Amino acid sequence: MSPPIPLQWVGFIALPTLFTVMFAIGLMLGPAQVAAAMTRRTILLAVLFAAVVPLPVVTIVAVELFQLRGPVAVGLLLMAISPGAPFALRKAIDAGAHRDFAPALHIAIVALAVVTVPLSVAILDALFSANFQVTYGQIGRQVFVVQLLPLLAGALVRYLKPGLAAWLEPRAARLGNGLVAVFSAVTLIDIVPIIAGIGWVPTAAGAGMAVLALITGALVAGRDPEIRPAAAIAVAMRNPGLALTMAEANHAPPVVSAVIMGYTAGVALVVSALLWHKRRQTRALGL
Repeated sequence: MSPPIPLQWVGFIALPTLFTVMFAIGLMLGPAQVAAAMTRRTILLAVLFAAVVPLPVVTIVAVELFQLRGPVAVGLLLMAISPGAPFALRKAIDAGAHRDFAPALHIAIVALAVVTVPLSVAILDALFSANFQVTYGQIGRQVFVVQLLPLLAGALVRYLKPGLAAWLEPRAARLGNGLVAVFSAVTLIDIVPIIAGIGWVPTAAGAGMAVLALITGALVAGRDPEIRPAAAIAVAMRNPGLALTMAEANHAPPVVSAVIMGYTAGVALVVSALLWHKRRQTRALGL
């Protein structure tokens, strides 16, 4: 069944949404983020490891254990090796993450993905003889244009015009949240027929992996309550843009893209439930 809204239109909505969200966060960036990363460098390294190693390993085991093959296996594996979701940083901040450490962690994960994703593809190719390839340039362009460019633009505004950045940041954040709401509604309209076509395996797998990743991220963050939300969400949320870039570069059939979207829906459901629970707790405490 074809989605009611063409996926190209969804992409057109995604681009300004992502740029606005990342630009708003860029307006927060400054020396404080570097200091936060340096003072917690042990936790930073632990979360970086958790974001790129455990989930792919567990996914490979699950694919072999349940004998998953074809587009479903390809889609799940591509999502597992794609860290650094663009919306992860905003969701982490909404969950109460440290406003200095969270951006530093996200930038580190995004930058690391340029190295880890092609390396992961090479490992998967060796394990499954898939002849699946991706270049550092392809990953670098996707990461730079979608995430690093708007982040750097916002940081530049803050550096040159700190007063303007302080005025812009809450307004850009509100605009970004509004665009995210529109994007989420459009995606929800499309995701129902997509899931109906591919079955519930990718969505269930995404939800299950998200729960496991949230627990992993929270554990590596230790007992630091300001770091735990950022670590948990950074490890759990995967980057569908990277996964779709790899699928397109290798001329994968459209059903692989559908599996990626189904997996994304499962992760989004779990993280949204976590944020809803967090907001309920906050209101109950009167904070």
